Amino acid sequence: MLEITRKDLGKATVSLDVKISSDLMKGFFTRAYNNLAPAVEVKGFRKGNAPQKLTIAAIGENRLAQEIIDLALQETYLEALKKENLNPISSPKIDIKMLKDLTTETAELEYVAEIATMPEVKVGDYKKIKIKSKKNPDFKVAEAEIEKVLTHLQRQHAEFKDIDRPTKMGDRVEIDFTGMERGVILENLSSKNYPIIIGSGVIVPEFEANLVGLKKGDEKEFTLEMGPEKDKKKVNFKVNVLDTKEVILPKLDDQFSQKFQQNTFAELKKAIEADIQKQKEIVHRQTQEGEAIDELVKMTKAEIPDVLTEQEIHRMIDDLKQRAQMINMPFEQYLAQLKKTEEDLHKDFHDQAEKTVKVGLALGEIAKAEKLDLKDPEVGKKVIAKLLEYVLK
Repeated sequence: MLEITRKDLGKATVSLDVKISSDLMKGFFTRAYNNLAPAVEVKGFRKGNAPQKLTIAAIGENRLAQEIIDLALQETYLEALKKENLNPISSPKIDIKMLKDLTTETAELEYVAEIATMPEVKVGDYKKIKIKSKKNPDFKVAEAEIEKVLTHLQRQHAEFKDIDRPTKMGDRVEIDFTGMERGVILENLSSKNYPIIIGSGVIVPEFEANLVGLKKGDEKEFTLEMGPEKDKKKVNFKVNVLDTKEVILPKLDDQFSQKFQQNTFAELKKAIEADIQKQKEIVHRQTQEGEAIDELVKMTKAEIPDVLTEQEIHRMIDDLKQRAQMINMPFEQYLAQLKKTEEDLHKDFHDQAEKTVKVGLALGEIAKAEKLDLKDPEVGKKVIAKLLEYVLK
């Protein structure tokens, strides 16, 4: 006999208290014994033909008990799910409450299974969502935006000439530099063989200004105040100039434009303008999607199981680990730069993770309502596109 007591814990989580009677446990004992006994050798008997007591002693009561428990949990858990009509979304948490005489006629087992299930999701009228972003804005591209891109392209195709004069703004230098606070080296403010064009704004302007007037082989020390206004710290820098070069930028003409598959400079500018406009449209579209999803979250009711939130948090942390690996930085060092522990990240990511799960559930409900194929790998993009169709009507 299987006795099941169900208790709803909230957040789509259920606990099942399962009691397995002696009659059922006898069956599990027999099967466990039959699984293990044939491989056991008892001195003086052919393999598998020794008396049960001697065989159990040879198997080991602990090993036999574990086999019995494994069989009992596997089968009764599935039966309990079927009886209670539950569809778990993760492995259960099992807590064994009582074990009694597992290798005897009076064996009993009682355990509690905590099960996370798919939550009930109620989405409001998503077809009436309103957002603040304009539906079809006119994206204008300023001349300064085009000039900025042209300057970047020039620098990408620049030539470099060795110089033996003091550096000036626009020159390229390669440096080793070390940042220290109170004598302690700051790894995130130190580097070797670091190339920089003075005045490019890659590093803070005050740092770059200190590179003006130096020659190859020079060393210089200086102090800068860095950090947010309320928490500025004095950082002492030591710079060693490894190389200096004059940057010779190519002329912005038709010949330069042909490097980018454009016949004339005028055509290059038009292509850049079109690309900037396209990027603005993409950013605006992403903003619209973000606003629509925020509104969708507000109108969606669902109790998110902790296990789903935990899974998303782990995914987010794994993503950070992969990013650190891509830049060849140990994750511990990455955390040190953030002044965080992995436990801190776990707490910091909780709300965002819960929101992400809620968004996924809500979009899943819309996909069902719109009769989209849930197995389609592009279903996420398609359901968001469908949502925006209604939003932008």
